[in-house]
Amino acid sequence: MSIKVLVIDDDEDLLFLAEKFLSKENKNFELVSARTDQEALQLLEENRYDAIVCDHYLGPESMTGLDLLEWVRNANRTVPFIIFTGRSQESVAIRALNMGADYYLKKETDEFRELFHQLSDKIQSAVEAIRAEERAEAAHLELERRVEERTKEIRESHQQLEVEIEERKRMENALLLQRDLGNNLCKSKGLEDALEQTVTTAIQLDSLDAGAVLLVNRETGEIEPKAVRGMSTEMLADILKGRDGNPIKSEFYTDGRNIGKSESLDKRHGEWTALAIIPVILDDEPAAFLVFSSQTSSEIPMRDRHTLEAISVQLAAYMVREVATDAIVESQHELMSVFDSLEDALFIVDREWTILGANTAAERLVGKAEKDLSGLHVLTLYNLDTDTFEEQATQRAEMGIVFELDAPLMSAGGKTTQTRTRIVRGRHKGRNVMFVISRPE
Repeated sequence: MSIKVLVIDDDEDLLFLAEKFLSKENKNFELVSARTDQEALQLLEENRYDAIVCDHYLGPESMTGLDLLEWVRNANRTVPFIIFTGRSQESVAIRALNMGADYYLKKETDEFRELFHQLSDKIQSAVEAIRAEERAEAAHLELERRVEERTKEIRESHQQLEVEIEERKRMENALLLQRDLGNNLCKSKGLEDALEQTVTTAIQLDSLDAGAVLLVNRETGEIEPKAVRGMSTEMLADILKGRDGNPIKSEFYTDGRNIGKSESLDKRHGEWTALAIIPVILDDEPAAFLVFSSQTSSEIPMRDRHTLEAISVQLAAYMVREVATDAIVESQHELMSVFDSLEDALFIVDREWTILGANTAAERLVGKAEKDLSGLHVLTLYNLDTDTFEEQATQRAEMGIVFELDAPLMSAGGKTTQTRTRIVRGRHKGRNVMFVISRPE
């Protein structure tokens, strides 16, 4: 690698000798000469040099080598600076070293070859020292850069990991909310309670602050707000109308800027920053709408959207069960009405033969009201061998066989009425039961 050296001296002969001998001493030297201080200053301002060799005396009206040394050091230059001094200028040499010169050489010697040999060694060692320092500094900076870069990567990875952990916690919490809602819906005391459970569960999501369920009358199409939490009921129905005036039939998510289509609606919802509307679908038509809003989140995140849509499915399943249950209850009422119109006595009993219910004919035959019959062992009303009867009747009922027998039914006052009795298994109000039907003979 070349070494660019600036030699400053007003002696042209010495400049000639310097170029001649130094070039021989080291082929990497690239010499530039300056005969005056001004020429030297201009070269120093325009170029970068690996080393400077300067005579102390540059003429009667010129800067000295010490002046140039001071100028170079004030410019924050670390370039090696070697100064020539005379035989009797030890004080100049000492001042030069104190001012930041790297070396000094006595110029007045008869052996120029030895002088330039020493100068070559000084230049070489000074430049190598500076370059080694620069390499070390560059290596240090590179190491710092890599450490900083790696630290940044680790920090970002850690932050990303924290975000992922937090997101996983939120997802787990959402799944727990869905599980708890499913359990609560199974225990709910009716549709009103189920709707309250649904809204209470959903607004526990991080992005939601308020909510309601809008129940659709399947016959009239009218919408009735239910389980309203933190929302104004007067405008909930308006929100459900799309911008073209048509009802919303699919999931709808938006931010505060697009919540309402009218100025009045926007003003009343000015504090909302996000809105979600999720239809609860039964038989391909909305049976209800889940409406939730936020005042803290700029949007409903995808995680919470999935949870809300899952909750709407849970509520739809509950409503389907409610419809089916109502149909069963209605059928049971109709069945009991039919039995009440018959002359046959009907007892509904559980697997332990405890009476759960009875029809009007049974009340009349035994002379007791249904409420008084409930809880009694049905076989106390018949004059039978209890153990044998229970065993045979239970076995046949389990096999789905109708068990028939002639059995006297105990009536009021200790009298008995001979009956033809049939026993068959069935279901009543969601439980396995047996029907005991007795016809007077």
